[in-house]
Amino acid sequence: MKIKFDIQKLYPEPEIHLCHKEKSPELIHIHEMLQNLLGSGIRVYKGQEVWTLIPAQIVRIYSASKKVYVRTEGDCFEVRERLYTLEEQLKDWGFVRISNSEIVNMGQIEKLDMSYTGTIRMYMKNGDETYVSRRYVKKIKEELV
Repeated sequence: MKIKFDIQKLYPEPEIHLCHKEKSPELIHIHEMLQNLLGSGIRVYKGQEVWTLIPAQIVRIYSASKKVYVRTEGDCFEVRERLYTLEEQLKDWGFVRISNSEIVNMGQIEKLDMSYTGTIRMYMKNGDETYVSRRYVKKIKEELV
């Protein structure tokens, strides 16, 4: 097995690639060890590709058209877990529910606009805008204090 570093400015964050002509028990074991080492990742899908995201990469998770999506800084993925399952899994990582159909990473909030009556407009660091439903406004204010 070869291990090499490829240090270039085109990689904004570290990447790990496991390459071989076929899937083997050894590669599966290495993949599982890396996942355990890096913490509980979220398995996401884009077309035929499967990715594992660490919670810090996730900006928001929302449901639309009976599917659940994960937004990162520059991409959108589909996830197969239910929103309530992801909320429970990510609660210790600073994620909070803002509506029946969305949870956000509190560390990815850029600013809040409270000029709307009864709701909060939330601007995320990746440029997304979303709204806190009236039901969750009190909870968000408690989380921010």
